[in-house]
Amino acid sequence: MPPFTPRHFMLLTTGLGVYATTAYASYHAYRIYSAPPPAPGIADPARQEAFPGVFDALAPEYDGKIGWDEWLMRVGSRRKELVERASGSVLEVSTGTGRNLEYYTQNPAIKRLTLTDTSEPMLHKAYNRFRSMTSAKHSFPPTSFEIMNVQALPLNDRQYDTVIDTFGLCSCSDPVAALREMARCCKPDGRVLLLEHGRGRYGFLNDALDKTATEHAVKWGCWWNRDIDGLVKKAGLEIVEMKTFHFGTTLWMVAKPRTRDV
Repeated sequence: MPPFTPRHFMLLTTGLGVYATTAYASYHAYRIYSAPPPAPGIADPARQEAFPGVFDALAPEYDGKIGWDEWLMRVGSRRKELVERASGSVLEVSTGTGRNLEYYTQNPAIKRLTLTDTSEPMLHKAYNRFRSMTSAKHSFPPTSFEIMNVQALPLNDRQYDTVIDTFGLCSCSDPVAALREMARCCKPDGRVLLLEHGRGRYGFLNDALDKTATEHAVKWGCWWNRDIDGLVKKAGLEIVEMKTFHFGTTLWMVAKPRTRDV
């Protein structure tokens, strides 16, 4: 028998890895396929239960839980590209743990930054991240942190040049109200910048999202089967530019308030 070489070891481990990945994917594909049909209206936010306490509970481990997924799907690049469009006085809603913070330091066009969220534990994580980055000599514009509900922002009309939301509409009990509040706080010539996930371009994929939507929402507080494009249009915002990724399930969008709204 020939000796067992490092090359043989690499081939063996690679083969085992491919087998394990295929088995894992096949199991989940079968589980989704065999799941019962979802309830009627499962993609309608009006029929979706809110789970606000989930984010408080997830806060301590949130970054560790989603970091690998975001790296694999190159979400950081999408965040960076979105923040590059911001300028002037910037409001971020649904800040979470502050996963956009590093990109704000790379944009000198931002003159003031307000970071908000309904979850105090999540925003506290963002503040700690901000402090550690500041001590590491990252340069931020004047920055404040405020507990706010995006669906009822205690802010003046037309107050900000840019309003940013990344992956927040999925967890709003009324995403249309949230979008209208973003538009209200945005200056007439300002921009609303969105990076969201929701329904994709393919029926089979949307069926899978619908079948697993409730389970996912209970665990993550997020309804990942919403029609984001439709919600933005229903809220009355004008879409200036839009890109989609991951079979249409990730939407990158530049919008603005319609003239009649401002």
